[in-house]
Amino acid sequence: MVPTPQFTAELQFHFREHGPDRRQWFMFDESLHRRLPMQMVGVDGLNTVGMWVDEAGTFKAGDSTFVRCVVLWPELYDSAVRPGVEFELWDAGFFATGIVRERIEAGWPNEV
Repeated sequence: MVPTPQFTAELQFHFREHGPDRRQWFMFDESLHRRLPMQMVGVDGLNTVGMWVDEAGTFKAGDSTFVRCVVLWPELYDSAVRPGVEFELWDAGFFATGIVRERIEAGWPNEV
């Protein structure tokens, strides 16, 4: 079951910190879900974000896609997540830039 997202975002893949010896692609498989460390403007450090897409696909440098996102530590992100805020996805180096497109209030716990 896919949880109610907390925000939607557009990802742009660049693989700038992945050298030629690293794979230069990222994949959402048939599960349509990935969890990765994310560094967001206004939040210290790397923290995990869950992302869901509508269809499986492989993305290379220059590609983009829209994702629905849920953070694992909502208290840390509540004040930071708003349209236009940027973040980076990390996998032993930053490889994609994201921009929050919409905050979805129904996805946030009431006690945040």
